Amino acid sequence: MAIISICLSPGFQRSVIVDSLALGEVNRLQSVAVDVSGKGINVTRVLQRLGVASCCLSQGGSNADELASLAHLEGLDLRLIPSSGRVRTCTSIIEISLTTGRRVTELVEPTPAVDASCIQAMSETVRAMLSSATALVIAGSMAPGFPMDYQAYLASLARDAKVPVFIDLHGEALRQALAAQPALVKINLAEFVTTFLADQFHGGEHSGLLAEPVIPESVMAAVTEVSQKHMTSFVLTRGANSILLVRQGEWREVPVRPLPAQEIISPIGSGDAFMAGMLVQLEKSGCLGAESAITLDALQAAIGFATACAQSNARTARPGFLEESFAA
Repeated sequence: MAIISICLSPGFQRSVIVDSLALGEVNRLQSVAVDVSGKGINVTRVLQRLGVASCCLSQGGSNADELASLAHLEGLDLRLIPSSGRVRTCTSIIEISLTTGRRVTELVEPTPAVDASCIQAMSETVRAMLSSATALVIAGSMAPGFPMDYQAYLASLARDAKVPVFIDLHGEALRQALAAQPALVKINLAEFVTTFLADQFHGGEHSGLLAEPVIPESVMAAVTEVSQKHMTSFVLTRGANSILLVRQGEWREVPVRPLPAQEIISPIGSGDAFMAGMLVQLEKSGCLGAESAITLDALQAAIGFATACAQSNARTARPGFLEESFAA
């Protein structure tokens, strides 16, 4: 039995460290790392690092052999469905200047479209794997070519197979996937607002009303209503502020100890590490066997370890990695 993670937008992540990025000039890099990445891939990487059986299903491309080779070198259980497009490479430029502070700039390549044969094979593979799954994780965006409701379709397959679904999506993909009544949705509060209250709030996760310690009443009412309507749970992170847990209309706020800014190298992959850490604790407490067992108490008990995983990832330069000294 294993946790299956779905990544429909895989890629190579090139993480480079430079003292300070000088635009229009030659920049000499201090270090370079190239990893297999994508939200679902990162979740599987952390789960395996923590000793939990997991595999990730994704699509390959004309350079899939390179992707598979990198995954094999680190012992990552990545299963690729053939497709014809070339797997993209994204770059994270991490500045660690002592004078200007740390800053991360992301260069994101477009994702190549998938073939119709890839979509069919993906669906058949997921359907076959669900019989041995303890949970299904659907995280991140989709490559062009997948139907708009494809992630919702995968969630419905899991629901019919009585496999709990954990989702990290926002926007239309989330709205459609909620019809399958996933066990849990883990996103940040800004993503919830842009999905359900875009006309009422402006600014990002770290600006405007959403950056304030107190959650606006209208946001609380909306989260409660959506959770109750779709019979699902939400875990909404808020950066350095408290985490909001909502289950079928009931809610709790869980305080977190923020990571000092000087310890942060790169936040990329921290949300995925949080998801993985939460799943590890829920499995340990026996909650993955039945959706009804994932209570607010169980979620609250998992938040501390999930946060520790996210913060450990932020202390590294690579996506979905934990510090070597990190202990489960």
